[in-house]
Amino acid sequence: MKYMGSKRWMLGNGLGRLLVERARTAHRFVDLFAGTAAVSWHVAENTELPVLAVDLQTYSAVMARAVIGRTRKLVSEDLAVEWIKRAEEVREQSPLWGRAMAYKPENVKPADVLSGRRLCDRTDSIVTRSYGGYYFSPQQAVTADALLEVLPAHEPKRSTCLATLIWATTRCVASPGHTAQPFQPTETALPFIRESWSKDLLAACYEILPLIANRAANCPGEAVVGDAIEIASLEIGREDLVFVDPPYSAAQYSRFYHVLETVARGSCGAVSGGGRYPPFEERPRSRFSLVSEAPRAIRDLLEALGTSGCTVVMTFPQHSCSNGMVGEELITIARRWFEVDVTSVNTRHSTLGGNNTSRSARRVGLELILSLSPRRRVAKRFVRNTAV
Repeated sequence: MKYMGSKRWMLGNGLGRLLVERARTAHRFVDLFAGTAAVSWHVAENTELPVLAVDLQTYSAVMARAVIGRTRKLVSEDLAVEWIKRAEEVREQSPLWGRAMAYKPENVKPADVLSGRRLCDRTDSIVTRSYGGYYFSPQQAVTADALLEVLPAHEPKRSTCLATLIWATTRCVASPGHTAQPFQPTETALPFIRESWSKDLLAACYEILPLIANRAANCPGEAVVGDAIEIASLEIGREDLVFVDPPYSAAQYSRFYHVLETVARGSCGAVSGGGRYPPFEERPRSRFSLVSEAPRAIRDLLEALGTSGCTVVMTFPQHSCSNGMVGEELITIARRWFEVDVTSVNTRHSTLGGNNTSRSARRVGLELILSLSPRRRVAKRFVRNTAV
């Protein structure tokens, strides 16, 4: 998936091994900024710990629950027939499908993009109305709505299929880097629109479904939508191993993933602006992405974790980040409550909009891995003086 702070790269570069080693003395693993759930999946599959995945956004909880919420693999072939094949049939019954098929992605022109937007605006189907002709072609948008309509009603099939759709949309979306802004129908952007609109959303689902269905946790876990500091303050104990990968951007993550959030929720208010953003009240906001609040948020989080007595593994870019934080500053803050061991690994960070043509979508940098152990508290000994 296209994701700013994806840890897939680091899991194979030392982080995954460290987490498994630290898990040996823990009773539960808590992923406080779960994102795409790559870390939650890894720990659920490679340890015997129950995993609690936490994030402000619903799509993250869906991605996590798709694997950590079950302890058996699903038969992807049967699920594909039950879900994807049925969606194909429902799609063809849509009153827009015939007209949507008239748009040929390989020949699309600026006027066609604008016409497609007007067509999609005439329906109440959530993805088509909000993003058809923008992030998705009319065909892709109608297909996404059909896939949402026939999602299995019960878990664990529902989350597995919904996570598949979320992942598949990131492969087809017509936007540079993330879903902050769709490509506009200009002469320079048209090749990217044609390429994105040519992708088959159903084919992507067929390919991705087994990648999720064939995975399972060793112990059932839980995924929740919540605030990291609140969870750390109220629900973390000394027997927990906590993974912390906080935002490093001054831009709210909800700006970049609002399309995924709409798919995950299956609903969205009236969208507006060039990015087709939902109403402000529907966009989760994190203190960690506010320059004025990020340093205090980090201190509050580390204090809550330090007070709980838990063990923490924390990652953060070494370079200065747009939210005002620097990796070295985190180390100083953490040492107030923890014994800190620091390593660094090469990683790739999002450039927030690169398209691999005029601007790289990823840049290589150093990521700090902080192993935080609770400070040993020296008990005060009181000696009673007795008169001789």
